[in-house]
Amino acid sequence: MILVTGSGLLGSEVVKTLGQDHGEVTGTCHSKPKAGAVPLDLTDREGTIGTIISLKPDIIVHTAAMTNVDYCEDHRKEAMAANADGTKNIVDAAKKTNSKVIYVSTDFVFDGMKGMYREDDPVDPVSYYAYSKLIGEYYVKDLPSYIIARTSVIYGNARQNYVSWVKDSLENGQKIRVVTDQYNSPTLSIDCAEAISALIKHDVNGVYHVAGGERVSRYEFARKIASFYGLDDSLIEPVVTEALNQKAKRPMDSSLDVSKIGAYHKMLNITDGLKKMNDLRGVK
Repeated sequence: MILVTGSGLLGSEVVKTLGQDHGEVTGTCHSKPKAGAVPLDLTDREGTIGTIISLKPDIIVHTAAMTNVDYCEDHRKEAMAANADGTKNIVDAAKKTNSKVIYVSTDFVFDGMKGMYREDDPVDPVSYYAYSKLIGEYYVKDLPSYIIARTSVIYGNARQNYVSWVKDSLENGQKIRVVTDQYNSPTLSIDCAEAISALIKHDVNGVYHVAGGERVSRYEFARKIASFYGLDDSLIEPVVTEALNQKAKRPMDSSLDVSKIGAYHKMLNITDGLKKMNDLRGVK
């Protein structure tokens, strides 16, 4: 059995994809009850370990996280409890059940000074969110069998995300300000889920960059979204990071090299990702 923590944009996609590819999959939920999902508060150490021991999963795919970068900067204890301590609780339970853990991490563990980071490049987080996620990585590495899957700017059909924000804003004739100097590797949620499925199928271990196959600035990404949906890109105002006065520092170029995952799954570029997302819209 595979246990998937989190029921957000990626978690819900992972549950669906792994259920199709690998059989029995159980999801979890925290604040909002979800049909078929097991209630799980990762900050409750005793409860988390007890639940995992009772379920005895072969694999735990850990997607649950506190991901609001600015919120984490202002609420550091909460971020550490969710992203680091919560991961440690999972790891300690996995040691008791001999479960493999697949931990979804982030491109933000890098300082953003060079971009196109490979899996073995030195990490150096510049925000507390990224620091808390990196501590989670260190806990996971203490297991005999694990995968750390770093991803970047996840988008998809479920829930609010960058693509839906840009699309909805432009459709409503609303101007948006988008940075030109922050670069990432935007990742379609189902593509990330399918890559994780491929890693499970091939029973690999270690660190993998599971992100979109294209490096772009946030501004370029927004323009590609506008172009794909035939929307007015003159509503997209280019700005530099300093103009936004964001609470937490961002890495300027945290794009990821996805050559390693390419041996098992080819990650989609933005145009193909948007096309697949659009094709799947409304498909259950």
